[in-house]
Order: sequence, then structure tokens, then C-alpha cells
Amino acid sequence: MNRLVRAPALCFALCVGLGIGLGSPAAWAAGRPSFDCAKARSAVEKAICADGALADQDASIGNRFGKARKSFDAATAKALTEDQRWFVQVRDEAYASPPGDGTPQKELADRLKYRDDFLASLVFKRRQGFEGDWENLAGGISIRKQPDGRLSFDGSAAHPENGRWVCDVRGVGAVKGGALVVETIDAEGWTLTLVRKGAGLALAERAPAGAEDAAGRPYCGLNGALGGVYFPVSRP
Repeated sequence: MNRLVRAPALCFALCVGLGIGLGSPAAWAAGRPSFDCAKARSAVEKAICADGALADQDASIGNRFGKARKSFDAATAKALTEDQRWFVQVRDEAYASPPGDGTPQKELADRLKYRDDFLASLVFKRRQGFEGDWENLAGGISIRKQPDGRLSFDGSAAHPENGRWVCDVRGVGAVKGGALVVETIDAEGWTLTLVRKGAGLALAERAPAGAEDAAGRPYCGLNGALGGVYFPVSRP
């Protein structure tokens, strides 16, 4: 289950050619985003306000995020808020400097759609145990029960702005004392421990005793990590 980082952008040339400044109310699109366009300050906010489709997508993100915060328990809502803040930071950085060959507007459009799809996939009915699909901004985890009763683990992640690091690990785990402990050849002695935290799933990584580089995960690129809170999602 590899999740690739997606990216997005906006074309100012048309507005400039028409003599309309993006900061002018005349440039705002008919769509209403999740914020007040009259108070738009950043380049991303102005870009969203100037494009009706982007404004509608942003509004959908705001509505879904608000519903999720109200539907989840306090701990999961807090974790999702932190994930959302990271999304906004990455969105703005990618718009300012698109990591690929696309325009800033395409970059922005892709990222808004990707985030909206993620929020739409969240499952609010309390999930029991560890089985299922779990995701956050950086990556995703799939956990399935095997015929022998153990749980298979498939996790992957990438830096959400430009994919400068990628993590990919598979293994099999067993529940011990309320936690799912995954050990795998891919991890070269590292242990992945997963515990339920409210509606979410918290993953912690532990280096083997005596590891020379406790910061370097063998299943990740430089400075990469899988650790964090993942949220329950429904995938086809």
C-alpha cells in the first residue's frame, strides 16, 4: 500500500493581463472558501479566492474538518487538528515552490482535492482493535488478520511536500498487553508498537539496543519516520 505524495498551483497572468489585482474584490470568484476573502493575506488565500473551483474545494475541506473534530473524541480531534496545521503549512510551501513541473495553481488544486478526499474517507464509528486502514497526511497503514490469528502490517509514508524521504515496511505482529507489536526483517531490529488512542492509532518506533544510529530508520529514507497518529479511513 504505497501512498504517493501529490502536489498543486495558480496562474496570475490572466488577472495581470486584464488589469485586475488579485487583492481586489473584483478578482474574487463566486465560490466561498472556508475563510473571509476580504481578509485574505497570503498568496494561497488570494489564489483560492480568485478561483471558484478552488474556493469550493477549500469550503468542502473546512466543512469536513469541522465535522470530524466534532465527531471524534478529544484526543483524536486534537491530533487531527495538528495534522491539518501541517497540511496548511505544506500546502503553502508547495504553492510557493512547486516540487514538480506543474504550475502553482495545479499544485494547489491537486493538494486541496487530495486533502478533501482524505477527510471524506474518515470513519467516525468507533473501530475496535487494530484491523483496518489508517492514514494521516504523510502516509497510511493497512492491518489485516491472518489465518493464524496474527496481524499483517503494511505501512508506507513520504514527506508530504516533496517526497524527499520515503518509508516502506511490512511485517507481522501480535497483540501484547493491549498493544500491537510488529517485528520484521525490513526493520533490522527496530520494533513498531501500535496502541489505540481514542479513535486513532498511535505508532511508536523503537531502535534495537546498541544501535549506532538510533535516528536512522532502515525502512525510511534520510530523516524519515513512520511514527505518529493515524486516523481510521474507509478505502475501496
